[in-house]
Amino acid sequence: MRGPTEPSMIRFVVHNEQGRASEFTPRHTSIVGKDELAIPGTVLFEDGHIVCHKQNPDAAALSLQIDVGASGTLTLQTCLLPDRDEPYSLELELARHRIMLLLNKLEDWSLAMLAPDHPVMVKLEEARDLFTQALTTPHSTEAASAEQASIARRALSIGVEAGEEMCKVQSERELLGRFAAIEQQNESGSGESGSDSFRPHHFVVKKPLLGCSVPSGRFAEPLQRILSKSCDFLTCPMPWGELEAKEGRRSFGSSDRWIEWAVRKGKLPVIGGPIIDLRRRSLPDWIYIWENDYKTLRELAYEHLKAVVTRYRRAVQRWNVLSGANINAVFQLRHEEMIDLTRLCVLTTRKLQPSAKIFVEIDQPFGEHATHLERSIPPFLYTGLLLESGVQIDGFAVRVQMGDGEPGRSCRDLLQLSAFLDTLARFERPIHLTAIGVPSRPVEGRVPDPDSAIEEQLADDIGWPGQWRREWSGDLQADWLTRVVTIAAGKPTIETICWQMLFDNEDGPEMRSGGLINRKGGAKSSLRRLGEVAGALRAQKPPSWLPMLTEPAPESSVEDATAEGTSGGSAVGASAIA
Repeated sequence: MRGPTEPSMIRFVVHNEQGRASEFTPRHTSIVGKDELAIPGTVLFEDGHIVCHKQNPDAAALSLQIDVGASGTLTLQTCLLPDRDEPYSLELELARHRIMLLLNKLEDWSLAMLAPDHPVMVKLEEARDLFTQALTTPHSTEAASAEQASIARRALSIGVEAGEEMCKVQSERELLGRFAAIEQQNESGSGESGSDSFRPHHFVVKKPLLGCSVPSGRFAEPLQRILSKSCDFLTCPMPWGELEAKEGRRSFGSSDRWIEWAVRKGKLPVIGGPIIDLRRRSLPDWIYIWENDYKTLRELAYEHLKAVVTRYRRAVQRWNVLSGANINAVFQLRHEEMIDLTRLCVLTTRKLQPSAKIFVEIDQPFGEHATHLERSIPPFLYTGLLLESGVQIDGFAVRVQMGDGEPGRSCRDLLQLSAFLDTLARFERPIHLTAIGVPSRPVEGRVPDPDSAIEEQLADDIGWPGQWRREWSGDLQADWLTRVVTIAAGKPTIETICWQMLFDNEDGPEMRSGGLINRKGGAKSSLRRLGEVAGALRAQKPPSWLPMLTEPAPESSVEDATAEGTSGGSAVGASAIA
């Protein structure tokens, strides 16, 4: 028995087809405690075992990247497990958690009435049968243990497939229900006009709005036509490092052009920010001298935020004021300083623009960072602390980016994503997906940043985030867009859904091939799909009814894409830039 102050440990044995694995690199690992909160610890592979060292004796789960066959290479987790001397079977425990999640969502989503021959139920029963078979397989020898692990892997693979199918069924049901509620409101006279589409969602059910983030270095008429035809709004990112590359000298040229166009010509509402983005590649180089001086950082953030909001307060009605405060990848903030910085950003914006809607952004939403960065706070704990501290935000923003070699962007299946959004909805605040996206080509490895604490610790993760279903391509990017927008649009708490970037950008903080248009100006399959999805939502049809792309389509020019775009768009009155 371990004493109360001794480190706690959980071990997992890993198998391959031949027996116990002699080599295995744990990637995208985290230790998860109760309430789905990642907890501090270390994960190592030693003598055929994954060893999880944690700081308390409570039951915990392991989350890591694993190959699940046709569904891809995904980051999945086990159930909460108590400490014990005997190692657990990794494959068996991953399968156990998947089946538990399927059963829980089957009940939460009221899908238990599905017919026994429905594809979801058929796959669920097959996965359960295989799991039972694995559980009852004698494993007193190494060969028998490998057989048990092989059966469990099959159960896991089929369970993931069942989850994806379950998500499709539920997202369509939720979206049709949302459309029906809007129709009912319109008939009763309680609906909203288009010009009021950005009011809080608590009073009425509103249509989900679809948008895209505009590129700072690109401004051309074809891009403007794309936004006008396919988007209900645009997001204008304002990287601190770009607006204030030299301390005290701000340049607003790129933001001015897009915001003035959106207000005067495009007639599209604008979401601005994040204004203070604490991701390393969004910060100015000169800021790092103050990385251990919170008082100075606070003052600099205040001055920058005041300058941005003052300039655009007549044109921007929604502000994403802060991103990444809880991760602590750059600045070593104490927990009370994270909350104080958040409060400062919210109160300053509220004072300068009382009518604005203000939200705070959650980056790396699954919280892997909380295991490896000592002062990091898991996303759900951070959101809870903000509300308990009385920070008056109008909603939460979330980045859902996968398939890139940056920390926190490992691939996860659709069931995990949908379950995450359900959990976030419990905070009873509007949700804005401010950057959803995946790459359009396989990720190239890169050298970890030597100045980044989290990249140094997670060097094995950089460059290999896994994959969803198969190797990334333009068509797979478009299919992922369709599925994720359908899931998000069905959640009544989600007000806006924004694709991460319009144009590929090799040098910015986003993923290199994550845009809808490539660097040569060629339109990807995902650009055409964005217009089709926007059209489906306006026609009140689930985007998942659109056919999936199975044959590679040649990339067309931007001019061709805009000519075939979906017509229509939101119009919101706004004044010019101050």
